[in-house]
Amino acid sequence: MGEFIKEIKRRNVFKVALVYIIAGWLTMQVVDVMFPALNLPEWLVSAVAAFLLIGFPFALIFAWAFEMTPDGLKREKDIDRSESITPQTGHKLNRTALIILAIAVSFLLFDKFVLDRDRAITEDAIAAGETKPSIAVLPFVNMSDDPDNEYFSDGLSEELLNLLANIPQLHVAGRTSSFQFKGTNEDLRVIGEALNVNHVLEGSVRKSGDRLRITAQLIDTTNGYHLWSDNYDRTLTDIFAIQDEIATHVVESLKVRLLGAELAHANQGTSSVEAYNEFLRGLYFLDRTTEENLARAVAAFEEAIRLDPDYARAYAILSIAQQQTYSGWAASSGTYGGNFVENFERMRDNVDRALELDPDGESSLIAKTMFTSVAEWDIPASLEVGEKLARMYPNHSDAIGWHASGLFFARRFDEAEELLLRAVEIDPLSIANWRQLGDIYMAMGRCDDAIATYQRGLNLAPGTGRFNGRIARCKLFEGDLAAAKAYNALEPVEWVRETNDLIIDGRTDRGPEWQERIAAYEAKYSFGNSYQMAEIYADAGDLEKTFEWLGHTARVRDPGGPWAMVMQFFEAAWKDPRWEDYLAEFNL
Repeated sequence: MGEFIKEIKRRNVFKVALVYIIAGWLTMQVVDVMFPALNLPEWLVSAVAAFLLIGFPFALIFAWAFEMTPDGLKREKDIDRSESITPQTGHKLNRTALIILAIAVSFLLFDKFVLDRDRAITEDAIAAGETKPSIAVLPFVNMSDDPDNEYFSDGLSEELLNLLANIPQLHVAGRTSSFQFKGTNEDLRVIGEALNVNHVLEGSVRKSGDRLRITAQLIDTTNGYHLWSDNYDRTLTDIFAIQDEIATHVVESLKVRLLGAELAHANQGTSSVEAYNEFLRGLYFLDRTTEENLARAVAAFEEAIRLDPDYARAYAILSIAQQQTYSGWAASSGTYGGNFVENFERMRDNVDRALELDPDGESSLIAKTMFTSVAEWDIPASLEVGEKLARMYPNHSDAIGWHASGLFFARRFDEAEELLLRAVEIDPLSIANWRQLGDIYMAMGRCDDAIATYQRGLNLAPGTGRFNGRIARCKLFEGDLAAAKAYNALEPVEWVRETNDLIIDGRTDRGPEWQERIAAYEAKYSFGNSYQMAEIYADAGDLEKTFEWLGHTARVRDPGGPWAMVMQFFEAAWKDPRWEDYLAEFNL
């Protein structure tokens, strides 16, 4: 055995092994750093490692069986021991090992003090959202003479946005913010700065007869340069297939350029072109919230369901349109009889059907979160679904917002604020996000922050309803009745303005005239404004009337009911033994 070891040493097998190990280690360090920088696939790193491991025994066999001589490579058994130069070869291997070792040590120092620092900076930047690839999808321009084709161009833009938003590594500006720039011809660099994105996807749709041409282009907002563009010439015989194909091709190209990966194909949720067209029409009207447009949206979604009874998204968004209708988004809830229980029951079947068809779909989960909170008053159930929703769709502003709403009514204000700040980052021009964030600050007693946040929303859309009325309430909580009165006068939503006027005036005079005005208010809105009646009496300090109207609120399932858990009007009621019975209505 001793002779064998001596022979291994003589043939420099140990030295070859040492050189191989050092060189192999250095190779893997370089590969680990350089391959990702060159966007080479990860499997190549594994392939190099496997190649080095496989090569190691062959290197040892080679060192044992062969010797390098002045005349070239020869088999060991063919060389006379007196002519062998293995000692000289050993010295060369020693020098080679030292040189490779010196290179390895230098690389280690470089990696430790230069690359590690750069990686730390990069990770911090990513955490701050500075280097994360980002994009906004602007509404595609309808270039045809047919204004009815606008639903298609808007729908195409929204589908592209939704597909991109499902990529966790990509920051995608929210729909509301992106659509703020529709028809503005604003400089794309200005848009990029406003939306905090470094890429913009824009395009146009032109229809001539049954021919359709869609142009899409990707632009770097930091310099205005075009990175990619393409034209799609198709016919309108299958509008659903056209839109799905274009959306998928565009997103695949975008993702390859931005992230070097592949994308699964889009899934619109229906194979019926006619149903999909009606669905897009419904979205178009739902986004333009008026009483008339809400009715049109409901009709369009119902028609989509008639055409495809298995269309999960149509059921889900129909329930949301119904909720906005019955809750008085565009008119007083009293317009629909104030019978929330009966109206919300019409929503239940649609929510359940959406979940049955697509239990993990974003629209289905939003509908369920909304229904459990607004209609069923089941806050724990709403939080459970909302948590799943926000976890599965972290780049979707609406998903985040609905979960934040559940946290808000559970008085988990810090968590709700964190989510809403994320929603504002995704969709900075969404007035709904600013309004919801302001509500959190108002409930926390941070009226200065609440007013500043509401003003941000008003600056985006001056004259929008339910902002000045909220500022008036903040001023009321601060005790500035004159300012509260002034801001409330600017509130365009009539029932909000009337409710606030009664509360503000009740701070100074609750005489017969004020009582008559309350009676007139009750006659006008009936049980449709049960919660608002509770607010009025709560601020007036009349706990008997407060709990009487909270009882009505619970009985009719007034969607305003959860607000009693967060509004300062009810601080005295929260200390009353009867309050526990009201909380029980929410499974709390």
